[in-house]
Amino acid sequence: MKTTYDEIVKQPCDKLAQTMQDMTYCYNETVVPKKHYKKLLTKQLEEVVADSVTVNMVNAYYKTLAEFNKGNREWFVLAVLCIELNIKPDKASAQELSTLQTIAANINAKQAPLLNPDIKKAFEGAIKN
Repeated sequence: MKTTYDEIVKQPCDKLAQTMQDMTYCYNETVVPKKHYKKLLTKQLEEVVADSVTVNMVNAYYKTLAEFNKGNREWFVLAVLCIELNIKPDKASAQELSTLQTIAANINAKQAPLLNPDIKKAFEGAIKN
């Protein structure tokens, strides 16, 4: 038995983009222009692969950082602060290290987020749309 998919995949790019626009409209009358789909469908394969590599690399970083965060939250916070403040721990003065440790301890004691609340709000606002 043939499905809609079987017929759609045989369409040329322009017709497929129009079909995708029409199908999207069928969902709560959502309007996405045909040119949007056409742009995505004509994207070079190298760009698609690069996007996939980026996602995989970010995922690898995420998993590593998440493990560090679970292992020792204070060290994780200290490391992030050092990166953000451009301080190399092995070259930091005693005053810098002491200050960093105090800030990290305050963050951990208050269970305060490291992320600026404005950034979080901007993200949440963007994904609601």
